[in-house]
Amino acid sequence: MTLRIGIAGIRGRMGREIAALAASDPGITLVGGLGRQRGDDPLVLTDPAELLPDIDVLVDFTSPEAAVANAEACSALGTPLVSGTTGLDAAQAAALRDAAASVAVFQAANMSPGVNAMLAVLPSLVRALAGYDIEIVEAHHRHKVDAPSGTALALARAAADASGGPLDQRARHGRKGAALRAAGEIGIHAVRAGGNPGEHAVILTGDGEEIRLSHRSFSRASYAEGALKAARLIVRQPPGWYEPATLPGFLT
Repeated sequence: MTLRIGIAGIRGRMGREIAALAASDPGITLVGGLGRQRGDDPLVLTDPAELLPDIDVLVDFTSPEAAVANAEACSALGTPLVSGTTGLDAAQAAALRDAAASVAVFQAANMSPGVNAMLAVLPSLVRALAGYDIEIVEAHHRHKVDAPSGTALALARAAADASGGPLDQRARHGRKGAALRAAGEIGIHAVRAGGNPGEHAVILTGDGEEIRLSHRSFSRASYAEGALKAARLIVRQPPGWYEPATLPGFLT
């Protein structure tokens, strides 16, 4: 059976990438998308209520504010949601979780299979190297609004959980001034330049060695592939909150 999808943020970089990939997949029908303005494209709508009744799943790559509105609409109309929007604050993240009481919601800071494999193996590496300093460096294109990236924060949380102690008490965003590195802190550094689609590195350093776990995207294609994979899987699930590690089949 053909999967009918809608894309919130269809005119954005990720929206266009997902739309192009969906168009080449005979198992997927792109019904339409959501944008800020309707424009001349008959596939682009501004009201979720016009799109959601005709689709099986909504894929959202928008702004935090729009993601909340789309999640509430999905909850009201019974449409599963795949959310790749980053930069959500605590209240916005809670609003997405609230929608999961009514529909299946999949959320990932990064849809790339490689990044999610990296997140899966990182805790074991951090535990094996207990006491090593942890630094995270990420780089993205100049147009990315939020910093650090959602992926960098996810990596930092995974490292913090594995090494003991909450991230909010250990994160150090950038470095300036004359201060020694505090024991147990996790450094997080963001670079914004050019057209880089995404690069992340976790650096674990002891007195005599350094280990780097890194991921570099060559294009947004891997993110689009992950988003469509999640869309295929989430429609089979009952209402609830799903992430890469808890959505059956996503990491395999």
